[in-house]
Amino acid sequence: MKLFKSIICSAILIAAGVNVFSQTNDVKKLVPAKYLDQLLKDGQVEIIHEEGKDDYVLLPSTVYDSKINGNRIIKGNKDFPFVFEGLYYVSKDELKKQSNSSDDVIDMNDVSRVLRSISKMQGMTYYSNTRKKYKTLYKNAYTISSPDSKTAIADNIEGSADGKVIYCLQDDASFGITRYKLEYSQKADMMYAVFNNTDSIGVGPITGINKGQLKINVLVIDCGDSILLYLSTDVNANKVPGIKNLVTDSMVARMNAVHEWFLKQF
Repeated sequence: MKLFKSIICSAILIAAGVNVFSQTNDVKKLVPAKYLDQLLKDGQVEIIHEEGKDDYVLLPSTVYDSKINGNRIIKGNKDFPFVFEGLYYVSKDELKKQSNSSDDVIDMNDVSRVLRSISKMQGMTYYSNTRKKYKTLYKNAYTISSPDSKTAIADNIEGSADGKVIYCLQDDASFGITRYKLEYSQKADMMYAVFNNTDSIGVGPITGINKGQLKINVLVIDCGDSILLYLSTDVNANKVPGIKNLVTDSMVARMNAVHEWFLKQF
C-alpha cells in the first residue's frame, strides 16, 4: 500500500511538471573548502598566480576538470607566466535585476546564448587603474567565419553550444585587433568555454603574447537559485620591459570586465 501511494504521488508530481528525479548542484560540494566561506560571504574570490605554474586552486569540481586542466598553457623558463582565477556566486534574482530581465527562468540555454553573443561585447567597459576611470574595452567585437577572416557574421546562438567551435574578432582599445578560437562544451546544468588567441598580442611594435599563448576559461554551473561562475586567464608572455605590470593590470581588468558584462546579459 505504501509503495502504491508513493507511485501515485510521484505520478501526480510529474503530471504537475515537477521533476522528482532532478538534482541541484550544491555549491558546497563544488567549491574547494578553503575558499567556500569567503565565497558565500563576499560572493567572489579572486587569486593571482604570478609564477603562473601553480595548479588552479579555485576551479570547481566538475566533469570538465580534466578538459580545463588539459588546456593549460605550457610556460617557458625565460618567459613571464601569469594566471588569474576568479570565482563568483550570484543569485538568479540578482542576474535578472542587473539585466532588467523579465524572464521567469534562467537556465543553461540562456547562459549558452550569452557566451556566444560576441557582438554584445562591443562597447564593454573596464576600469583602467592607470587612468583611474572606466574606458571602452572593445571598440568592435563580432563573430567571424575563420581564424583568418576580419568580416563580421551573425552570432552563432542557435541550439546547444556543445561541441561547437567558432571564431571571433575583438578590437581591443589597448592591444588592437585580436582574433580568438572559441570551443564550447554544454550540459543541462553546466557549460564550459575556452578562448585561445589566434593572433599575437602587443602594444605597437612590441609583441607581449605570442599566438596561442593566452587562454581564457569560462565555466558556468547552475546551482538552482544561483549561478556559479569561474573565470581564469592563463598566459605565457614574452619577457620584455614592463610586461609584468602590463599583463597583470590588463588581464585582471579584463576579467573583471567580463564578469560585470556577464551579469548584465540576461
